Amino acid sequence: MCFAIRLLHIKLFDQLPDPAIAMTEFRYPDDCQSNEDIADFWAIRLDQGDLDRCEQTAFENWQAENSGNVRLLMRARQTWRSMEIAVTDSPRPVQENTERQPVDLDGIRADLERLGALEGGQGRLPGMRSGKRRFRPKLAAAIGLVLVGLFVLGGLRRDPDLIAANDASAVREIHELTDGSRVWMEPGTRLAVKYDDTGRDITVLEGGIYIEVAPDKSRPLRVRLNDITAQAVGTAFVASKWGGLARVEVSEGLVDLRQSDGNIRLAKLSAGRAAWQLPTGDMRYGTRDVDRIAGWRNGRWMVNEMSLEELIARISPLLPGQNFILDPRMGDIFVTGNFDLAKPDSAMNALMAAYDLENKAYPGGFHLISKK
Repeated sequence: MCFAIRLLHIKLFDQLPDPAIAMTEFRYPDDCQSNEDIADFWAIRLDQGDLDRCEQTAFENWQAENSGNVRLLMRARQTWRSMEIAVTDSPRPVQENTERQPVDLDGIRADLERLGALEGGQGRLPGMRSGKRRFRPKLAAAIGLVLVGLFVLGGLRRDPDLIAANDASAVREIHELTDGSRVWMEPGTRLAVKYDDTGRDITVLEGGIYIEVAPDKSRPLRVRLNDITAQAVGTAFVASKWGGLARVEVSEGLVDLRQSDGNIRLAKLSAGRAAWQLPTGDMRYGTRDVDRIAGWRNGRWMVNEMSLEELIARISPLLPGQNFILDPRMGDIFVTGNFDLAKPDSAMNALMAAYDLENKAYPGGFHLISKK
């Protein structure tokens, strides 16, 4: 499988930095108190992709300060990778009357706790949020009402114009629109498309797309996601709505992000910029490695600071017949990692192990995800 839970929450990209400051000043997170902490910090950052100019300078200066820093970095990277190995390739459940090979959940947790990623660890890795999550004080809806609501909403869904298969192979299919724009779709994606003489509109009913927009200044292309709209003339970007949470990541050109019910501009995103919605509804802005945007087209999801709700919503189309409901009493959980789209069962197993969650099955294919 290759589900690597790189837990949790690197804060470098939570907000767009002031470019003037970013080019002249670099600061380590407050929890980098020693060279060992700094080595852990660089091990995580290097695993995410190329450093920018400011980071590269800071990294080179740190290595030059002490000849032992290189050795600390090598050990930190080995430790980091050992965690990835511990949570990958978890065996799938076997049928009755066959030899069982149980998943070593205790071993997985031990590796994660050793890195401080879970409660009970020796301390968190520098640049990462604590594994101890605040409890969000909202009442849990009755499970019975949730199930009834799902059936009702299922009957009210808008009919899509384009549907991607619930299969990992769906990401390789290219859909060419009438204007020449090209669209790739994540598994289970449902789109409504409306083209006329005055506009080009795509509504993501559920799912995610990568679109190369054919230039047409007289008809900007708009992708609608909940209460925000991503508008572009000729560019390439990701737009998704999983679990009701909107996300836009730009790989080429410029994308204008606006409120769908008015002309209020939220942001103008250039290549390498991203905007995403939290479960609270708040918007966050940050940067992304352009080479990793829409990495799912190559069969891998690479997620950074993604809420558990959004991630499970992405996985669920690959697990037909299973509908997942998250217990709202769990509080906020965010995940950074990557996994193989062809192995969704292993991804779910690793998530359950990493966050001490349980997956309870109910009649009708419904599954409740909650804390143990």
